Amino acid sequence: MSETSAEPLEPGDGPQDADGQAQTAVEPDAPLGPAGEKALDEWKRRAKEAEKASREQAKRLQAIEDRDKTEVQRASERAEAAEKRAAAMAQRTVRAEVRALAAATFADPSDAAAFLDPSDFMDDDGDVDSKKLEKALADLLKRKPHLAKEGAPPSFDGGARRTADKPPSMNDLIRQKAGLG
Repeated sequence: MSETSAEPLEPGDGPQDADGQAQTAVEPDAPLGPAGEKALDEWKRRAKEAEKASREQAKRLQAIEDRDKTEVQRASERAEAAEKRAAAMAQRTVRAEVRALAAATFADPSDAAAFLDPSDFMDDDGDVDSKKLEKALADLLKRKPHLAKEGAPPSFDGGARRTADKPPSMNDLIRQKAGLG
């Protein structure tokens, strides 16, 4: 990798017209032309090289920092990273359970996951409190009935508190009066 590849382009490095003058801005939908395509390709190539160099430098820096750490520090960092991964996994587990329980009554189960805090339903052992979750879902539907499926009962009690069926339409009433239906 050369030193010049990481340098920014100067104003004169961009596309130029036949007289060597820098081209002015063109319409955004207009084709770039051969010189513009060449300049764009050069910018993309330089950006990729800069990203690669940045990743390599970050790796070297991490290696230098790791070299100076004790084994206890490295083990501690690995333990912290494992705890973060475990906490994230627990959050995903609760969100999955929320979506699974909400699938029966919510029009979009991901809405329920968006309105509830997963940490409220996880105990110290990492288990999900399903009863508490079901109650929270029922309360959410009471507060926000527009999240419910069409015709779904508003609770998780098997539909025991179901409301009356919808009233007949005007066409149905006319048919009944006329003796057609």
